[in-house]
Amino acid sequence: GYKSITELDSARKANPDKVGALEYWVSKKTIPIQNKYSDKELKEKFFESVMYNFPKALFIYMPLFALVLWLFHNKKRWYYFDHGIFTLHYFSFLLLTSLLIGICDYLLHFLGENMVKKTISVLINAVGYLWMFYYFFPAHHRFYGETRAISFLKSIFILFINIFLIAIVSVLLVIYAFINIH
Repeated sequence: GYKSITELDSARKANPDKVGALEYWVSKKTIPIQNKYSDKELKEKFFESVMYNFPKALFIYMPLFALVLWLFHNKKRWYYFDHGIFTLHYFSFLLLTSLLIGICDYLLHFLGENMVKKTISVLINAVGYLWMFYYFFPAHHRFYGETRAISFLKSIFILFINIFLIAIVSVLLVIYAFINIH
């Protein structure tokens, strides 16, 4: 609830225990941003920062995805590099499908705001995202050549672990994006 950095500094100087190191650091980053932008502009800048930094987060996440695949497969038969190839294949599919969904949404934008447009948009998004989720299972089965049951079980465990890792990377992305709002 500090209005300026000088107010924050004087509060910390008066009582160092009242303002901890983390709170001081976060406040020192947020006060100039809150004073510079309105709430609407701040939301726009934050969203812009997240979108700008998303490719960096994806680039960091891909080796983690390959590492999880490596942990679940025969180390004598598959090198980490092979899992990296599968990761590139699957992420390329995800990005291409996301692009197609985005193009469809953009084209539907020209129809205006009506119930038919919203229904078509929701349907396209649902089918696209379900296809993105489903595609991992047959792609994993084909690439690694295991039985469907073994491949399905491994895929389920891999997806649960990756949901946890995606959550961590997403939180770090949001923090990084907020810190880098200019």
